[in-house]
This record gives sequence, structure tokens and C-alpha cells, in this order.
Amino acid sequence: MTETTRADAPSGRTLLDRIDSPRDLQRLAPEELPRLCEEIRAFLLSSVQQTGGHLGSNLGTVELTVALHRVFDFRRDRLVFDVSHQAYAHKILTGRRTGFPLLRQTGGMCGFTNPIESEYDLFHTGHAGTAISLGLGLALAGAHEAEPPHVVSLVGDAALGAGVAFEALNHAAASGARLVVVLNDNEWSISKSVGGLARYLSRIRSSRLVQRAHQEMQGLIQAIPVIGPRVDRTLEQIGEVMRHAVVPGHIFEELGVTYVGPIDGHDVGLLVDHFTRAKGLEGVVLIHALTEKGRGHPKAPTHPERVHGVKAPEKPSESPRDKARDSGSESAKLPPRAVAAEAQPAVGPAYTKAFADALIRLAERDMRVQAITAAMPSGTGLDAFGARFPARFHDTGITEQHAVALAAGMAKGGLRPVAAIYSTFLQRGYDQVFQEVALQDLPVVLVLDRAGLVGADGPTHNGVFDLAFLRTLPNIVLAAPRDASDMERMLELGLRHDGPFALRFPRDNCPGQERIHRSERREMAPGRAEVLVEGDGVVVWAYGALVNQALEASDRLARRGVKLGVVDARFAKPLDVELLSRHAQTARWIVTLEEHQRAGGFGSAVLEALNALPPTSARVKVLALPDRFVDHRTTREEQLSEAGLDADGIERCVRALLQPSLA
Repeated sequence: MTETTRADAPSGRTLLDRIDSPRDLQRLAPEELPRLCEEIRAFLLSSVQQTGGHLGSNLGTVELTVALHRVFDFRRDRLVFDVSHQAYAHKILTGRRTGFPLLRQTGGMCGFTNPIESEYDLFHTGHAGTAISLGLGLALAGAHEAEPPHVVSLVGDAALGAGVAFEALNHAAASGARLVVVLNDNEWSISKSVGGLARYLSRIRSSRLVQRAHQEMQGLIQAIPVIGPRVDRTLEQIGEVMRHAVVPGHIFEELGVTYVGPIDGHDVGLLVDHFTRAKGLEGVVLIHALTEKGRGHPKAPTHPERVHGVKAPEKPSESPRDKARDSGSESAKLPPRAVAAEAQPAVGPAYTKAFADALIRLAERDMRVQAITAAMPSGTGLDAFGARFPARFHDTGITEQHAVALAAGMAKGGLRPVAAIYSTFLQRGYDQVFQEVALQDLPVVLVLDRAGLVGADGPTHNGVFDLAFLRTLPNIVLAAPRDASDMERMLELGLRHDGPFALRFPRDNCPGQERIHRSERREMAPGRAEVLVEGDGVVVWAYGALVNQALEASDRLARRGVKLGVVDARFAKPLDVELLSRHAQTARWIVTLEEHQRAGGFGSAVLEALNALPPTSARVKVLALPDRFVDHRTTREEQLSEAGLDADGIERCVRALLQPSLA
């Protein structure tokens, strides 16, 4: 940049004010880049703590992102983020800084990369481990061009532990494709990275002193006239011996990957130099950058997990119910009230906490109980179990396939494993659910947290397909609790059950006041539903937490003189065919209600069961999610409302069924 160009900038403007696209980075002098990184970090700290979102991972990748956009032209080159929740600096540099006030909110910017938002976003991704595969595919697709575009995959150390990442790295090294893999090593995913690979990377971290000494000596020798270059080549060979002595069997190089590092991931000038050199290398180049998760946040050095994701501060106008909505778990949500004048009901614990507390109580009585998570100890509530029973707690890292297969092995050995995995992530372990668990008919309890809509995280994290992909498997029992009492009863049943058992619940709070006391409830057994309200003409068969919305709609309609029956189905497989058959004979309408895709879900199960019964006059209305990916919204409540799955939507549906003229 020339002095004239710098003088043209309006006085008082920050460097960040001058960045509207990656092209603007080229007009900055190299010595200005560190200052720009600090301005981006300050912007993120200010903005994301107001809106909520993923903070720690983004604070740690500022210099990496600036350096990548400085060296590569991603209008033509290709950049793939693993998970992509760490792409906030990328969004800022690609002209979306003004969108941050509505980050992850209704009508606002997505919290992940999204091709709809920008030409610089290639994929809408939210699951870890796939960036190398995607990058290799892009590299192979562009290899025929006269000047192939450079492809960069930015991968975290925890994501690299996923099996698919190693499969891709293995293939990439053998393919001859040109690919740059940037390993962002901060020793954390959401929680502390675990496993042998994490320990291996830690050993590489500890070798930095040797490598720094080697680099300094190399610089001195290169300065010697005539003999410097020849000695330097010898030193390079000595350096390799030194490095292998510190880190035996350098795994990346054994795969055929050119390894560079470890380097300081917060030295933007050093990163620019290494990325520039990588552009001239053939094959797969892995640049190992050491970063600090949450860099710049005052709590990051001691609590990096706590700054992974932050919530927006409470608004002064929030009601007690709104405040309670965010208590108890990462982002628990509550169903909305349709009538503002009504008294705000008490709320119970988050479903996640109710599960975790129940599991600890049950484990105290049964030494066979084991808890398994795939890199989500706090998200699934199992961190408390791990503190109480460290020898019976197993964090496998970002390896859902392995976690499920591990549970199967434990069950075969006589233990009672509980594998708690977000619904959307269990999709990655489906083959193991089929072959290792269901086919073997093993007593594994699968706990599907975040089953349903998840608000701000959007379509990559909505857990709305599990019923469809699990219901087709023989031997498995599918259950969903409506409150904390049934959570414990169902979990206890699952641990007693001599076969596969899946339990799903949403990102929400349990109701504070339970309709029926636990001691008065119908026995908990597979295929046994519970009638909560007797109706006249229309009965809602609700599954899981939406039972509470159905009860609210029933109360409202009762005040209008309409008796809406409500059944807590409790099980999607097996169904209570006896009760369903009776309602098919006595009701005009059976309304099924679920927080799941319509295709293949609970409503489909009811229709299939009725098809096997003698013909009746009852008709069925399926209330479920439409056949599309549900976009992010500020809250889960908004998503339910838009889909007609809240109390308002249920009430409208029932009134339309009874009085079509009102529809």
C-alpha cells in the first residue's frame, strides 16, 4: 500500500472499517495485519456477546482467517470450513459485518457458512470431520483446469480425530491431488479433545522448542556466504532426525502428507509466509497451527469450554418465564403462552438435566450402568455423571460410529451402556445402530438429546429425522417423555429392557407442574400409552414433549365448550394398538402430533397401525414438520409456531376439523 492510499482513508476510521471484501486486505501493509486481527477480535467480543453464538472458536481463528484471505483469492480458490461455526471472521472479511446484530436470529445471518449468503461460502455444514473429503472432491474436480484453483480445508484438532477425516486424508495423500489442510490445534472441541490423537498432537506441541532452535540455527547458517546453502540442506536432514526423535513415527508424513509445523497460529505474518509457500507445493500439505480457543476473552485461559458458545444478555422486558427458558442447560426452551394475560406457569429443569440427574440415581443402584458421549459431555449433561463415576464414563471424541459400536460391545459383555448423542449426530452412527445394536438385539440405551427443533442452530442441528431412520429397525423400542417424572421412568425401563431402546427429548425445559402425580400414572411398559384427557369427537395422540402443547390447547378449547381428548403416546414403537383401536371406533378425528418430519414419523406409524386394523370411520390428521429443511430462528418456539405445532396451531387445527367453515 502506498502512503497516498493510506492518506485517502477518512480520519478516525479503523482498519476494519476499510474492509468490505477480501480484496481490501491486499491494500493493507503487512505490518497492519496484526492490528486488523485485534480489531476483528474486539468486534467479535462485543458483537457476539450481545447476540449469542459461537465465540471461543472464532476468537481462536482470527489470524488464520486473515492470513488465508490475504494469500488466497477465494472467489476462485476454494475454502472449506470443518463444522463452520468458526467462520465469523470469514463472514466479516467477506462483507457481512453489518449482519452481526441479527446473527442466528429470525431473519438474520446464519451461524454457519451458507451459500445463500455469500459466494465465498461453498457449503452449509455443521457436523465435524468432513472438510478434507469436501476439499479433496473440489481439488479433483478442478484438476483438469489449465490453472487449477487452490483448495484449503480448515480443520480442528478434534475434528481430525473423526474417522471420516482420516479416511479422506488417506485417500488425498494417494490421489496426487493438490490440497492444503490447515490444522487448527487448540486442544479443544466444545470440551477438551480426547484420545490418542489428541495426546499425539500434544507431543508435537511440546516439540516447539526443538523446532524453534532449528529454525534460528537455520537462519544463521543461511547467512554464511557460499557454504550456507549446502550446510543448510544438511541441517534440514538433521532437523528431521531431531523432530522424529521428539515425535516418533510422524504419522502425517507416514501417510505421504507434507507436514509443516507446528507454527504459531496467532502470528499472522508467519501464517502468511507459510500459506504462500504452500501454494507452490505439490500434493497434500498439512500446516499445523497452534491456537488458543477464546483468545482475548478474559475467561478463556481457565474456562475455554464456557466461552465456546455464549448467550445473549437478558433483556429488561423478559418475563420470569423467559428467563427460566435459558436455565438448566445450554439453550433450553419453553413452549410459548398464547394469552399474555395468563399467569406464567412454573418451569422445571431442562430435559437434559432431568436425564443426567436420573441417570446418576439409577447408576447408584446398578453398577453395570455406563455412560458414553461423543465429544459432548456438557451438552448431554454427562459431565456430572463423569465427575460422580469417572471409571464408568467414556468420552470417545467426535466418533459417533465408534461410540455406538463401543456401547454394543459393552452390552455384549454384560454392562448396561447409555449412549447420549444429539439426534442430528446419531445419523452418523446409523450403520452401527443397525448392525452392531439392533441386528444383535443388544440392550443399549440410545439417548437422543436435541430431538426436534433447535432454534438458532438451524437445519444442520435440527433433530427431526431420528424416528424415520430408527423406526424401520426391528427389535428397537422408541420412547419420548413428556416431563421429568417420565424421563426417569423411561430411562429405568430402558435399562431393564433386554434389547435396544431409544429415548428422545428436545432442547427445552420440562413443565414445572406435572399434570398427573407420578404414583398415579399408568404403568410404564413398551407399547402402553396414557390417556390424560377424555375427549368428545377429536383426540390428539401426542408424542414426547409436545404433549404439553396438546394439554394447553385442550384447556383453551375446554373454556370454549370443546372437549379435546389428549393421549400421551409415550412410545412410537411399539404403539398402543389396543387403545388406538378403541379411539378409531369412538372418535371422529385422531390427530397425531410430533416434533419430527411428517414422512416416516410418529404419524406414519399410527397410519400404518390403523391400516392393519378393521376399517373404521375415524379420520387421521397428521401434525408434523413439512418436507423441507427448517431454517434457523431466534427460538424453538418460533419454529414450532410457524409449523403449527404449538398450542395455537393445535387449537386452530381442531376448530377447523370440527367447524370446517371456520378454517
